[in-house]
Amino acid sequence: MKANRRAGTTLAFFTANDLNFSEENFEGAYFDEKGRKWQKKSFPFPDVVYIRGGGGETDGILERFDELGIKRINPIHAFNKSELYQYLNENENLRSYLPSTVNVDNRNEIKNTILKFRKAYVKAHRGRKGLQVMRIEKLPKNPGYVYSYSIIGKLVRRKANNMQSLLKNINTFFGNKKVIVQRAIDLVKINKNRLVDFRAEVQRNKNGEIDIVGICVRVGSPNSPITTHSFAYRYDVFLPKLFPRYTAKQLFVLKIKIKKFLHQVYLGVENKYGKFGEIGIDFAVDRRGKIWLIECNAQSAKVSIVKAYGSRAERVFLNPLEYAKTITNFDRDLSSFETEVPAAIETVKGTEVVKVAEAIIPKEVFIAAVAEKVEGAEVEVEAVAEVVAEAVAVEAKD
Repeated sequence: MKANRRAGTTLAFFTANDLNFSEENFEGAYFDEKGRKWQKKSFPFPDVVYIRGGGGETDGILERFDELGIKRINPIHAFNKSELYQYLNENENLRSYLPSTVNVDNRNEIKNTILKFRKAYVKAHRGRKGLQVMRIEKLPKNPGYVYSYSIIGKLVRRKANNMQSLLKNINTFFGNKKVIVQRAIDLVKINKNRLVDFRAEVQRNKNGEIDIVGICVRVGSPNSPITTHSFAYRYDVFLPKLFPRYTAKQLFVLKIKIKKFLHQVYLGVENKYGKFGEIGIDFAVDRRGKIWLIECNAQSAKVSIVKAYGSRAERVFLNPLEYAKTITNFDRDLSSFETEVPAAIETVKGTEVVKVAEAIIPKEVFIAAVAEKVEGAEVEVEAVAEVVAEAVAVEAKD
């Protein structure tokens, strides 16, 4: 609601039960600024719908909204982990970021895959907040397996004496849900037993440009299989603590690689499903500094970024509202930015600086870096050259 005061939109909350399709209106909850309390009243159907949560009726409602021309912030409200993995695995730019994953259909396939990976995650095709994830690890010296999963606020960690017992517990936990088995990444750890991964909040802003709003380091509870519902820190502050042996220039190069990775994943997902207003991207950096994609979230709860950034996280709430206004304005021409920057790049093309830059920086990251440098001002050749020179200088030193 605070962000909405800046965005200037009419914001109301509703559930499936509040909708009246015959009248094309709904009973919505809104915040009365004068009375400083929540009220309800009738609203006409929205111009844009922003899904937060959603049950079994959601797909049918969204289809009816589509027929009425109502826009969506995101084209889908939940990812199917198996479907997304298979699609991204076909993308040459993204394949190297994906841990080995097997789509299993029966207990025998689960058994064979766990025996092969030894350390693995079993994940339901659909699931949020880390609640449909089980970590499994073969005991190195003793027979049996350790398996763990998380229920909000509670860690469950147990031992199965043999594969038969393990499969029974997997079946009890997931029921008839379809699952994938994924090789466990050798994550960086804190204090030897606390997993560390990253959540990036990536959105499109009011100009339709990709905006990496914030990247959080998430530190799990001791022995927890996941980092969700855990501690979160700003990654620019915490990264040197994770990689204490890295020099400043090595950390800078890692940050460039992370930005490149996030842009490639965002665009790769959009190539499959259509344009997104936001994606929460979970990823890991292993002990060798290699980046791995964990999963994408179509409905980020934004908990980690608020924990890590506090009041500085407001943009993560503002962007979707301003983007909503953008996608309803059909006549708006957003092409000027996309033509100005490449034109400026073309002017300095052929110089040694740009030749090297083209090899290490993807176009999307380069354009985003220029945009950040000039902060919406008219694009200048000097600004382009400066961004290129910064990145090339680091690469050259390495």
